[in-house]
Formats: sequence, structure tokens, C-alpha cells
Amino acid sequence: MLIISTCTILNINFDLPILLIAYLLPLIVYSYDYYKDIEKDIKSDSNRAIYLNKKADKYPLIFGFYILLLVFLLLLFSNYSLILFIIAIVTGGFLYNFKLKELTKKIPAFKNIFTTFTWAAGGAFFPVFYFSLTLDTSFILIFALIFLRCLINVVYFDLKDIKNDKKEKLKTLPVVIGKDATIKFLYFLNFISFIPLILGVYLKIFPLFALFLLLFSIYGLYYIKKAEMSVSHDLEKLAHTLADSEFIIWPLVLIISKMLI
Repeated sequence: MLIISTCTILNINFDLPILLIAYLLPLIVYSYDYYKDIEKDIKSDSNRAIYLNKKADKYPLIFGFYILLLVFLLLLFSNYSLILFIIAIVTGGFLYNFKLKELTKKIPAFKNIFTTFTWAAGGAFFPVFYFSLTLDTSFILIFALIFLRCLINVVYFDLKDIKNDKKEKLKTLPVVIGKDATIKFLYFLNFISFIPLILGVYLKIFPLFALFLLLFSIYGLYYIKKAEMSVSHDLEKLAHTLADSEFIIWPLVLIISKMLI
């Protein structure tokens, strides 16, 4: 959905292969991550973990299918630059689980920054490599916009895992500064996150209809306020519904606003 939003704002025609490849990347990395952490998540009574545990025996086949499908699509529709970019993203995802996760025990907010950077880089720069475009200011501003909005999402998700992350000695932002301070930080991020968008429109790099994304500042205020009044069990539902839904709705809002202006 982030790639559709990037292409819509920058008036780049996208096709089905780019969407399938982009969909498979996080699916492969995060499905592996979820499967690897099933036992930990079950202890926290995670509905996601309970669901995944029911099909744990089928996971190797499912994971293998994802890999084969990705390779097939890359062979048919990709280029060397995109393949290298994808290898870097996937390798980074796997390295985090094997090695880099230990850095979260030493470097405050490392997990939050690393995860957010991966999402933002994929959403903003994927079209650059797929279509062999020039990496210019427009993509940098898109990256900044996605990074700030995704950072809200990533930190929001870690609010529900404070107890487990403390046990594992992971220095996520909510663990380091606590829930109340994290909520205040999320309000601040929500306030400044659309500065790259406004700057892009002001410089006439982005079209005027892109300003409709500012509606999500109100949306962000709503689900951050809900988190402020919720306990950890409710936070999981909020994260998987309200927070994640933002990026699903982005393309719809952009496409409709483009038709109106």
C-alpha cells in the first residue's frame, strides 16, 4: 500500500508485478519473525500467536512457497538493481532475528528505528529500483513522510509489549521512557510527521491533492488517544486494527482526492 501511495503522489504508473513483489517481501520477513516468536507471544496471550500455532506444522511449506514465488517474479520482472535492493532488505530482516536483535538490548530504540527504516526504504525507494528512476528530492521527502508515520506505528505496537520486552531486556522506546512519555512522544510525532508532505507541496514537488493525507493527523490523534486510555490487551487490538489500517486507507484517499482535484 505504501508503494501505491508513493506512485500515486509522484504520478508513476505501477503494475501488478511490483505490487506482488512488494507484498511478498514483508510477508516473508515478518511471517518468519512471527513463527520464530510464537512461544514468547503465546505467553502474552497473543491472538496472533494462537492462530499461527495452529498451522505451525504447515509453515515450512508456506514459507517455501513464498520464497519460490518471489524468485519466480524476480526472474520475470526484475532487474539487478532491484534484486540487490531486495536482498539487502530481506537480509536485514533475517539478520535482525539472528544477530541485530541483541543490539536492542544495548542501544535504546534500535528496534524501533531499524524496523521503521526498513518499511520506509521499501515504500519510498522500491519504485526507484523497479523502474530504474533517478533518486531525487521527491523520493527523499516521501521517505521522510513514510518514516515518520511508520515510526508512530512501530512505537505504538511496542506499547503492548512493554512487559515482555522488559523481561527480554529489549530497550524499545516504551520500555526506556515508559507508557505515558511514549504517548506524549507519539502526539509530537503525529504533529510533525506531515512536514515533509507540506514541504513537498510547497515546493511543487508533490501535487496539491496529496494534502488530503493530512486527514490522517486527526486519525492518528484518535488512535493515540485510545491507547492512552487502554490496557495492554486492548492495545493489541488497537494496533492491528486502527494503527495498521492507516496505510491501507492511504491509497484510497489519494486516488479519490486525485479524482476530485
